[in-house]
Amino acid sequence: MSMAAVIINYNTREDLKRCLRSLAGAGAEEILVVDNGSTDGSQEMVQTEFPGVRLLDNPGNKGYSSACNCGIGATDADYVFILNSDTEFLDRLEKLIAHMEEHPRMGALGPMLLNGDGSVQMSCRKFPSVGGSLFHGLLGDWMPDNPFTRKYHMKDFDHRVACEVDWVSGAAMLLRREALEATGLFDEGYFMYVEDVDLCHRLWQAGWHVGYCPQVRVMHYIGRTSRQQSARMLLEHHRSMYRYFIKTHSGLRGWVLRPFVLAGLVLRFALCLIRARLRSGNWDAERSVRRKHKTR
Repeated sequence: MSMAAVIINYNTREDLKRCLRSLAGAGAEEILVVDNGSTDGSQEMVQTEFPGVRLLDNPGNKGYSSACNCGIGATDADYVFILNSDTEFLDRLEKLIAHMEEHPRMGALGPMLLNGDGSVQMSCRKFPSVGGSLFHGLLGDWMPDNPFTRKYHMKDFDHRVACEVDWVSGAAMLLRREALEATGLFDEGYFMYVEDVDLCHRLWQAGWHVGYCPQVRVMHYIGRTSRQQSARMLLEHHRSMYRYFIKTHSGLRGWVLRPFVLAGLVLRFALCLIRARLRSGNWDAERSVRRKHKTR
């Protein structure tokens, strides 16, 4: 069975370089980089240092879903591994393929993701419910250990155990082509965020399964791309959450809940924006203090 790794990149040249080196060491045979119009020399670096990698130019930065679909369409491999450029493989890929082969109805599979400090990243999660999302959304950033966030993030789950889960992070998601042909590719109505939840939801609806395989570890230096345009990415995140709600609640109940969900998302966006500004202010103050000390 063949597998292609598809890396999505936007102005993260050094992260991309590290990812490509780790993939070569992990046994990847076919590697594609979909570049969303980078201006930091990413494309030149790939062409110069990794001549065996296929570079696909996706100009205009049409979003993560668009780039994923571009990469999927450019290969006929049986399995497609969607990857953020800020990932680094610590183990070889064969165990993921073997897991998929052992479970023929597995449409998507996620490895164990680790933060930069080596701690486990909550990369497999529950599907968001309306009530749980409300409390997680309002409390998660301020009280990260609240019961709603713990349940959604599966914090009480033993992340050393392979099992089926609701959804896995699109930062590192192995997909079966047969399943994609049955359910469709990523929804390009999502510019960034929640497209992975949406795809996994559609896989489950179509009778496919989604799994988590901790035997393969991937370091994920989270948020390198989104930090470049933090305010816009924050807006896109909330826009994506509303789109997902509309798609998964199309009946009368959904229509009744729409204004309340929208109001909750607007409130959450405002709170997140305030929190981001406060963090930025603290950062600016710290830098100012450091500058003063340096001049003394």
